[in-house]
Amino acid sequence: MKFTPRLKLRGKRATAEQIENEISNLVCGKGSRPYPINPSEIAKTLGISRTTVYYYLNRLKEQGTVSKKDTGRFDLPRSPEYLFRYFNKDHLITSEPLVAEWMDDLITRRGGEPISNWRSRIRAIESVCNSCHIHPSDLLVSQRNTEKILRQYAQLVREKKIHRDNRGKPTNNVHITMYNKVQAVRDFCGFYEITWRRGISGIMSQKVPNHGLYADLRLTEPELVQADCFIKEQFGIDSDIYRWFWIGIESCARFEALYAMNLDYEKHTNPITNKTTYIMTAYESKTKYLRGGKWYKYITRLDTQKSIDLLKSRDGLRIYEYKLTKEKFRKKITGELSQIYKNIGKTNQYFYSHPNHSLRHIGAHYWLSKKDYNYGLVAEIGGWHTIDELKKSYGQIPPERILELIE
Repeated sequence: MKFTPRLKLRGKRATAEQIENEISNLVCGKGSRPYPINPSEIAKTLGISRTTVYYYLNRLKEQGTVSKKDTGRFDLPRSPEYLFRYFNKDHLITSEPLVAEWMDDLITRRGGEPISNWRSRIRAIESVCNSCHIHPSDLLVSQRNTEKILRQYAQLVREKKIHRDNRGKPTNNVHITMYNKVQAVRDFCGFYEITWRRGISGIMSQKVPNHGLYADLRLTEPELVQADCFIKEQFGIDSDIYRWFWIGIESCARFEALYAMNLDYEKHTNPITNKTTYIMTAYESKTKYLRGGKWYKYITRLDTQKSIDLLKSRDGLRIYEYKLTKEKFRKKITGELSQIYKNIGKTNQYFYSHPNHSLRHIGAHYWLSKKDYNYGLVAEIGGWHTIDELKKSYGQIPPERILELIE
């Protein structure tokens, strides 16, 4: 049976055009609300059902006023205030004046833009305050008092009695939980000029968990050859996993940067060696405040170049062809990477818990080996803004290379 929307607006009779126009204004933030609101809020505001709202949203879609995402959901406009309004609604601690002032700093700290983890920092303060039954001002009494509170919180973490929201799964790693909470508390206290010196030990330490633990994670040259053969036999050279694996290694790009990577390139041929390199571009959100996150990537392998050109000949736009949502794509590519690691006999669990980020580790060693451990050059090629981070977390010199130098 065809759906016929109820022609009432705020309880009064209205024409279809009036309802459509009112919904359009509310969606675009031009109506009685100064900001765009979602379908549920529109239904409450106008006194109509959500079914009616979606009926008119589909009409607006046909007119080009709104669009739909790949997931089938409507891609509705959002104002800059959207994130903050909805976050504040669920986290009442943001109404506390001390936290509100700190939040104003968090969302304008990057030249007027928010820092990427502003939500998690506020959630951390909320968890500490609610778990230890304190007021945010108690964290600002003195360094000693703050440390006492965090020791109490650490005990509650071990006993699994902390207050947390329902996002994600709780972790059993006390070190990681405390690192994130201490980072937020130090930020909050630092805003009010209570600081701890760098390198301090104890509960307020900010030593990064697992920092440098996987600096030796790599694939040897024979393993890279074996992986290449496996992908060609199992998936083919003109496959998304072939491009993802090798571009991931040569670019050292993180998942988001690879996922958004444009297929276009600038071809450069060395006049002496006649060797061709494809110069591509990736944007890393983690370094977007450093040259806009833009990094040049150098694709030197002939088979990778061939795979790129095969997709480009079919008018491909990205380095992959799968028509999937991002999460389904991530799941598929993760499974295929795990197959590769399993085939070449990798047993380190990091390859399977972080299959995409493992490519960045592999890429670091791939380039360091080729460039005789020139950390400065590889940091530029792979997108590390400091040589120290490349050395400590990705580029530990393998024992066999050290033996070549000392024997």
